[in-house]
Amino acid sequence: LNINTDFILPLTSKNEIISSGHITLLQVTLYEQRNFTGRRLDLTTDCQRLADRDFPERCNSVKVESGAWVGYEHESFRGRQYLWDMYDQGEYQSCDKWCSPVDTVSSVRNIRQDETAPRIQLFERPGFSGKKAEIQDDIPNLMTRFGINRIASARILGAVWVLYQEPNYRGPHYILERRDYSNYTDWAAQGNTVGSLRRVRFS
Repeated sequence: LNINTDFILPLTSKNEIISSGHITLLQVTLYEQRNFTGRRLDLTTDCQRLADRDFPERCNSVKVESGAWVGYEHESFRGRQYLWDMYDQGEYQSCDKWCSPVDTVSSVRNIRQDETAPRIQLFERPGFSGKKAEIQDDIPNLMTRFGINRIASARILGAVWVLYQEPNYRGPHYILERRDYSNYTDWAAQGNTVGSLRRVRFS
């Protein structure tokens, strides 16, 4: 049996993605100081505890080489979330660029890419009830577009999304991957205010 292997792609590990037939190594670089200076740490996979990599829990700038990542205020992917993706060429010169009032980052994980067509359903009440908004593109101001900014449940039907507490992609934010969220606490929010949302950018 002769098999043409020209079109067989190798299996990829969690820290690799296939783009246009090419395998790309996922990578994000954390810097201790602003403007990509000071001690640095290159990550190609999840890290539950940055202290184990001899990196201080102070992070003031980040470069995303490929993929999309989320930093967490606490170890083991807990606490406030900080999205680092390719939305702004993947360069974050200071922690305020990822909407953080402090420079504490204790763990980092990679966000798995979802290439299905972008689609999210937002519901005003828990359990997918109340006023509903179905969205397929970025929304800088949810209240202006749909007349609501209280979201208590959501269904992610395609792509990966980030919900921001304030309009224009500012304030505390939360990464929502494809699944059902019957209550805002399911995406680790402390309240149900959503001011804006957009798709996570992987390239």
